[in-house]
Amino acid sequence: MSSYGDDRRRGYDHRDDRGDYDERDRSRRRRSVSPERGPRRERSHRRDEPPRNPRNSGGEEGGRGGRGGFRGRGGGSSSITYHSSLPDLPAKAEVPSTGRLLPLKGAQIQGKSGLKTIVKVNHFEIQSLPIVKIFEYSIVLKVPESSQRRGSDKVSSFQLARVLLNNTFAQFVGANFVFDGVSRGWSPKEFVSEGETKSTRIELEGHRPDKPNQIDVAIRNNGPLNIGLFVQYMRGQLIDLDPMGNLAIEPVLKWLNAIYRKDPASRFVTRPNTNAYFQRSPDTTMELTSTAGVLEAVRGMFQTVQLRFGRITLNVDTATTAFFVPGKALIELAHALTGVPPRDDIQQFYTQFPESFRDACLRLVGMFFVVKHLPNPARRDRKIRLTSLSLKGAMDTVFEVGASLEQPAKMISVNEYFLQKYSIKLRYPNLPLAVSKDGEFPLELCFSASGERFKEPLQGRETADFIKFATSPAFIREQQITENLKKLNWHNLDDPKAHGLSVHPQMMQVPARVLASPIPQYGAHTTDRRAPENGKWNLRGKQLFMPRSIRSCGLLYFPARGAIDDLTIENWLRTATNAFRALGINVPNGGVPWLKGNPQGNIAILVGELMQKVHNAFGGKPQLLLFLIHSGCDPLYKAIKNVSDMQFGVASQVMLVEKAIHNARGQLQYLANIGLKVNVKLGGVNSTVHIPLFQQQRYMLMGGDVSHPSPAQLRMNPPPPSFSALTGSWDRDCTAYTAVTSAQFAKEQLISDFDKMAEELLSRYREKNNETMPQSIIYYRDGLSESEFPQILASEGEPLKELCKKYGTKVTVVVCIKRHHTRLFPTEEGDELGNVIPGTVVENSPTHDFFLVAHSGLQGTVRPTRYVVLTDDNNFSADHLQLLTNSVCWTYARATRSVSIVPPVYYADQAAERAKLQMRTAADGTSFLGPVQEDLKFTMYWQ
Repeated sequence: MSSYGDDRRRGYDHRDDRGDYDERDRSRRRRSVSPERGPRRERSHRRDEPPRNPRNSGGEEGGRGGRGGFRGRGGGSSSITYHSSLPDLPAKAEVPSTGRLLPLKGAQIQGKSGLKTIVKVNHFEIQSLPIVKIFEYSIVLKVPESSQRRGSDKVSSFQLARVLLNNTFAQFVGANFVFDGVSRGWSPKEFVSEGETKSTRIELEGHRPDKPNQIDVAIRNNGPLNIGLFVQYMRGQLIDLDPMGNLAIEPVLKWLNAIYRKDPASRFVTRPNTNAYFQRSPDTTMELTSTAGVLEAVRGMFQTVQLRFGRITLNVDTATTAFFVPGKALIELAHALTGVPPRDDIQQFYTQFPESFRDACLRLVGMFFVVKHLPNPARRDRKIRLTSLSLKGAMDTVFEVGASLEQPAKMISVNEYFLQKYSIKLRYPNLPLAVSKDGEFPLELCFSASGERFKEPLQGRETADFIKFATSPAFIREQQITENLKKLNWHNLDDPKAHGLSVHPQMMQVPARVLASPIPQYGAHTTDRRAPENGKWNLRGKQLFMPRSIRSCGLLYFPARGAIDDLTIENWLRTATNAFRALGINVPNGGVPWLKGNPQGNIAILVGELMQKVHNAFGGKPQLLLFLIHSGCDPLYKAIKNVSDMQFGVASQVMLVEKAIHNARGQLQYLANIGLKVNVKLGGVNSTVHIPLFQQQRYMLMGGDVSHPSPAQLRMNPPPPSFSALTGSWDRDCTAYTAVTSAQFAKEQLISDFDKMAEELLSRYREKNNETMPQSIIYYRDGLSESEFPQILASEGEPLKELCKKYGTKVTVVVCIKRHHTRLFPTEEGDELGNVIPGTVVENSPTHDFFLVAHSGLQGTVRPTRYVVLTDDNNFSADHLQLLTNSVCWTYARATRSVSIVPPVYYADQAAERAKLQMRTAADGTSFLGPVQEDLKFTMYWQ
């Protein structure tokens, strides 16, 4: 009998108490935030623009905010219905005879501030655990020497999949056996005695004449899982921040995930040891037309077992990612990725721009392809991995054809070989070949395999097309999740029943609170002091809290196609001056000196000439340099920032002609946004909110983040470094920030130079505050997973505490997590998009672990940020930390709306991205991170 419950159904009622595109499997991919575009998906509200048509947009948040969307009602109600052809879910799940209900109380709520409410979460409770023994087995698979191809006994993922589908293996392990895909398996049957090992040899199809195709399998019984210990752990409610790191319960969590992964992994497209599943169908697939039809977006499902809100749950969500369209020749992919129209001569492009061609095609490396020219159908269906591109084409690549009785060995080109053997005349014999372990193949004879993910970042219009498909309003997202449940079909699966498991088919409902919204404070001459609505406000009738005066500035315009004339520039300068003055930023009355510059010229010389012209006009070094460039001039933008930050040490603001001048309707709003950025770059403060804790003692808010190279950059030898950044506030209201950056080894997640960087931030605080130090520091750290909590505490948290000991400063370390699939849905009235109200907080555990929606969605379903406290010397109460964190999200400098994550983290992300533009090359060829000029030290130059 079980020791953890009785046969009565528990009294808890779920009614008492939601991907967007895939998260890319924890591999962080950052895109730089261009300052002329405003904050990523969290731009300030357009001042003189009517509300957008609610039916023209809508969808899941694509980053740390959202964009526009359907104005639906809260609680999931809408006139739009997501139609399903699948049977309805049962109202409840029957507990199998092998299991028993597990009553759990749920997370103990610590916070009391705010309006109490109930929200739905896209978690589904595993309501029963087994009363039968579940045996754990260790599994070892090896390729015997007689079947080895290259002297390795390692079993490939392709071979592993074939083993699991093999009848001999199924008979060997018996029914209801589940495997984690690595080395462990579980079964309610003891088919091997405890402590003993059983072996067999599996014969796979596809024998070669000279070698068999066999796999050796050895299974050892490690004994039954300790389910009782896991139950005690759950009832104790002291759930670890990283439960998988607890060796006592890790086997149980792996077993649960393996059970619920087994069936979808056999029916849908997935990757080994991942939690996303995809099925290509008209309802779930959209061709990305901007890629010339070679890529498509596929919406699938996400599922994983988690310990959330004091219960054992299955987290189910949508997941959307980009795939290659199956059956496309790699030469078609090359056309698309190089941007060469299909009717143009790709071979001529390669002749003129070989490096550009190769760089574009390197985005294909790692994908699987098939070849269709082989006579054997089995070999035509075999997937081959692309490892690289050859240096020579089919015309110049030669190999030896084996000798026969009739003729000796001879050398033959790939081009001639295909003509003689297969009667195929290659159209592109001079293009590089697709290189694989199975040989080299012409690109035109290789075709994208089915279910092949595109692993590179999408670019430009590709991203816009993708987001348009991936995003969904909250009520649609909720229905999509329900549809995913129907596809997963838990209640009809035999394996969970045999293991004593059942899952409640309705979303969990958990207690939540809506925290009071702070009111942003602007300057004394502000005439509109109305409270924000739903986390948003505008600049009408407002002047900045602490506007800076521009005593000297200049403009440098870089003409391109569609260049503007001098009169247009003069008129625009007057318009921009008036827009700045409306915000309280004083601008010289005598006009702004300006120059035209050659985009292909020496940027440093041109900026130097402008600075001299400004000096002559105003009698001193310019405070601000404005730049007008045309779209598509990314290298020019990088050069401007490099010169401004490191050579001249002057604040710079780059603007796009298309937005600043040609966009008549949105020009004033664009210039207002520019004004917000200019003010903080000059050391001003745009707005602030009243946070009582900040008035009681001196605080510093710190933010930390690391930005990594893109997948294409990681293929370089050596790859470029990762860039880390620490930001820290230095004023009493924690609205003015300074930043320290560093370069470190690629993909290193911890901040390598943390000690030096943190000490520099403290030194700057002391410099700005009459030699006094902060009494308390709250360090918000971004970009981490649960498994990295111990390392971040040891490498950053503890060193920060040790550094602060001599100052008597108390430290709190909070990890901010955005890469998760938990979504919140209102049970009562939500916001205009059907999301929960900004300020909604849900506690995950009583140990300072909570989900917070501080922002309103601009489009789609908002993603809450999870905040987890690793150490807290300040002894914050739940209310204090939650209210402070929510209020700080209303102080982001360049938006007139609350944002989804605390600004110090936002700023660290932006500063790390700016550091990428500051790399220099020494005389010996080595690279180093160039220093930012001293004049910019206390400005938010990275905005």
